[in-house]
Amino acid sequence: MDRLLAAPLFLLRLKPLLADKKLVFKPRKWRKTMEFMLEEGLHEEDVYDIVAKLKPEHYHQEPEPDDDGSGGDVMVFFYPYRRQAPPQDSILLYIKLKIWADIDGDAGVVMSFHDEGNI
Repeated sequence: MDRLLAAPLFLLRLKPLLADKKLVFKPRKWRKTMEFMLEEGLHEEDVYDIVAKLKPEHYHQEPEPDDDGSGGDVMVFFYPYRRQAPPQDSILLYIKLKIWADIDGDAGVVMSFHDEGNI
């Protein structure tokens, strides 16, 4: 896929998933994500609100196959975020998303959601 088109096409598929509530929150590294969210006072709905604000310029890594061998495209975004918890500095959120097609159309999952650098 053309690198310049990867993010816009991925986001075009993502937006209807958010609207139809077909994007599920199921981080693979649950503890890391939940610790970050607890520290920041974030809830699952906050994650969806931030994901809805993603733009092509936030993409960090173009779509690639899932490393577990399952179908679909995985894409990583870095989103600017001001921490709610001290020191209330500005950081980048590491947001890893996956979209695939199944018998009901597109489906998606939030695979990671935490501070960048905490991989």
